[in-house]
Amino acid sequence: MSNDDRAQHGISREWLKPTGVITLPFWKVSPPWAIAPTRSDSTSKLPRWLIMTIVLICLVPLSLNWVGIDFSSSTVALDLAATAQLPAAAMADALHQAMEGSYTHTILEWSAFCAAIFTVILAFAHFNIKHDVTTPVIGVALLCAGLMDAFHTLAADRLIDAVASNENLIPFTWALCRLSNAALTIIGVSLFFVGSAYRKWQGNTLFVAVVSATFGLLAYSIIHICATSASLPQTMFPDALITRPWDVLPLVLFIIAGIWIYPNFYRNNPNLFSHSLVISTIPNIATQAHMAFGSTALFDNHFNIAHFLKIIAYLVPLMGLILDYIRTHQTLEQRNHELDLEIHDRKQAEENLQSVIHELQTTQLQLVQTEKMSGLGQLVAGVAHEINNPVNFIYGNIQPAKDYVHDLFHLIELYREHYPEPPATITQEIETIDLEFIEQDLPKLLGSIDIGANRIRQIVMSLRTFSRLDESEIKDVNIHEGIDSTLVILTNRLKETGHRSAIKVTKAYGDLPLIECYAGQLNQVFMNILTNAIDAIEEQYEATTASDEHYQGHITIASRLVDTDHILITITDNGIGMSAQTQQKIFDPFFTTKTVGKGTGMGMPISYQIITEKHRGKLICQSSFGQGTTFEITIPRAIHHPTTGTH
Repeated sequence: MSNDDRAQHGISREWLKPTGVITLPFWKVSPPWAIAPTRSDSTSKLPRWLIMTIVLICLVPLSLNWVGIDFSSSTVALDLAATAQLPAAAMADALHQAMEGSYTHTILEWSAFCAAIFTVILAFAHFNIKHDVTTPVIGVALLCAGLMDAFHTLAADRLIDAVASNENLIPFTWALCRLSNAALTIIGVSLFFVGSAYRKWQGNTLFVAVVSATFGLLAYSIIHICATSASLPQTMFPDALITRPWDVLPLVLFIIAGIWIYPNFYRNNPNLFSHSLVISTIPNIATQAHMAFGSTALFDNHFNIAHFLKIIAYLVPLMGLILDYIRTHQTLEQRNHELDLEIHDRKQAEENLQSVIHELQTTQLQLVQTEKMSGLGQLVAGVAHEINNPVNFIYGNIQPAKDYVHDLFHLIELYREHYPEPPATITQEIETIDLEFIEQDLPKLLGSIDIGANRIRQIVMSLRTFSRLDESEIKDVNIHEGIDSTLVILTNRLKETGHRSAIKVTKAYGDLPLIECYAGQLNQVFMNILTNAIDAIEEQYEATTASDEHYQGHITIASRLVDTDHILITITDNGIGMSAQTQQKIFDPFFTTKTVGKGTGMGMPISYQIITEKHRGKLICQSSFGQGTTFEITIPRAIHHPTTGTH
């Protein structure tokens, strides 16, 4: 069979000899996918499925050749004389059919160049992100190899001025490009084995740019010289065992790189990019094997397969970079997720800590308040006990003293009736002591003592109530009767006086059942609130006498069922009211807004304790200065005994 027939059919040479290349000892000694880096893990290797896919892609064209599928471009002899007679459209079709191989070659070469350029771009982007010095070194090497391929294609398509024919130019420049690809990549990798020379690449943009421009100019110069040369060396020997001996040297370089150089580089710099460089030797070796032992003409079966596999060789490092980006993104996402979880856990811990701190502060305040109230209760109990006896002594002797004085005044009156003319000595003594004035003032004096002693007794009773609130017993009572009895006691204070009109009381009682409560203590609450309401109205009278003569004090008492288990009692007055600051303190022991002698500051704290602690209810104060005050008392219909827990 002639060389033309071989070129026409493409697979005239069976892959008996190239098969021997596929089983070189390189694959048995150290297959690239079996390399174990000294300081890396599985994340620095390409996935096994991807490696097997690359191997399968390299083997599929050969398998398809064995079943009769040919990948060569059809070559149609162009009869110029016959073509000249064809119409313009038919002539164009004939020319395109004759150029099918050239078109296929251009597409394959530019696809490989684009893959190389994308790899270079990602390599420098990878370096900018991760500052791994291996990527710009290999990136520049791939860039230079890609530029050689580009100029090779431009010359073959006559986009660069060329003299040599494509029969010699394409195979010769192909061999140079493949040799440059292997040599430049090996040189770039070898920089990492010679001291710190490679550090010039790290972060030195100008150095990288100068090296890239130098190699690009060198690549263009080599291709230009080849294209303008009148004669080029013969590179194809169709009848020889090695059909393209010029492609053997790149094959040997790729084998050496795959066995020793790239694996060592990967061991020293374990990452996806360096591992992809090792794996890229698989399609590179397959490419050179097809060209060196299989291709006998331009655009034949092995020629096209080799150009296709060269694209795969360029794509492998690109895939390594893409996978590295993906894993980096996944790592960042995982880290961000972990950070989010950590932030959430810290916020939760902070919230828990704040809650614990708040509970500790609350507990501390409660302990302080409990200790304070306990100490205060002991103090009050002691003071009340010490004051109670002498006060009772004074209070109990006032009435006998009044009786004695009354009897003495009556005796004096009898003496006056029976002895209208006393001796001069007695008359003089009566004038000296001013007996008439004593008769008028002594009852007043005893009345003042009585009022003072009674006030002291009331204070002592409040102190005793505050310090011993559990003396009363739980009873079922009519709340309205307790309120009414309290109003009866206060009748004298509700009446009209010389400086104000009577205070009006409005009752808006609801239909309430009997309430289980501490009746005496609840009456004390009503007494304290109503007394304060009367005091507030009297202060409002004093404040509004000049501006509003028609002002009348008014107290409204209302009650209703809130639900089946609670009742609400509201006591509202139109007195002087309170400021917000005062409202916050009214339940503090000994706090009072009244003048000295008019208030002890114990009434509202005792009331609050009776409602909240004894009856487990709520006592709320709402007031506006100058407009009045409302007290809301909410208590359950039935309370549990604090000691026995029974009703």
